[in-house]
Amino acid sequence: MVMLYDYLDRRVSELDDDDIFVLSAVRTWVFAARNGFCVQARLRSGFTKRHIAETLLPFLCAMALLDRHGYGTMRFAEVCYPNLSDDEARVLNLFAAARIDNPRLIRIAVGLVSDDMAVQLADATAEVGRALCLRSS
Repeated sequence: MVMLYDYLDRRVSELDDDDIFVLSAVRTWVFAARNGFCVQARLRSGFTKRHIAETLLPFLCAMALLDRHGYGTMRFAEVCYPNLSDDEARVLNLFAAARIDNPRLIRIAVGLVSDDMAVQLADATAEVGRALCLRSS
């Protein structure tokens, strides 16, 4: 079972391919949203190349929920930054739990967003997680 501690104080180069993909997508979303770019256009090719284009909208939904209903201001590094921040570790833990259908997924979501948005966040990340698992198998 993946735990938050598996991600804390890690370098991006130590992560598996799915984690690197998710982290890159998260960082790209943050960069695009903060700089007035279309996040969907910035992310579409990466999701298409991984054959999970159908999960782009659930991913965008998850990120919007984190952005609008998250607790406090989360900090994310630039796309090429070699280390993980604490907030990035928390988000990776959420997506990792979704990939393995971890029953703790909803509790992890509750720790990131307001209670009334946690189920939506868990559902959106679960769709991405299932697609990553299907693609990997």
